[in-house]
Amino acid sequence: MQESVCRQIVTVKMKEGLHLRPISEIVRIARTYNCEMTISNGDVSGSAKEAFDLLALEAKTDIELVLEASGEDASKLMEEIVQFFESGYKKFEETSDPSE
Repeated sequence: MQESVCRQIVTVKMKEGLHLRPISEIVRIARTYNCEMTISNGDVSGSAKEAFDLLALEAKTDIELVLEASGEDASKLMEEIVQFFESGYKKFEETSDPSE
């Protein structure tokens, strides 16, 4: 079976940039899929499954990030993460349960 590889560029739309709350949601989403995703900001890259990697990106508002996913569920993960960035995290904030 051939491994699926996806690449996409997204813009950070969160008002405060990519901070811990949206990062924790990205990590939660990424860990549910059977694939790997790397997110890059210039020369700095990190795994979408590791919060500290994503914090190191220092992604501010309006910065473009490169997403690369590979593996069995790469296209599904890419679709969900792109939707996350396009929504500016709003859709995910509204549906998350604060008691969790």
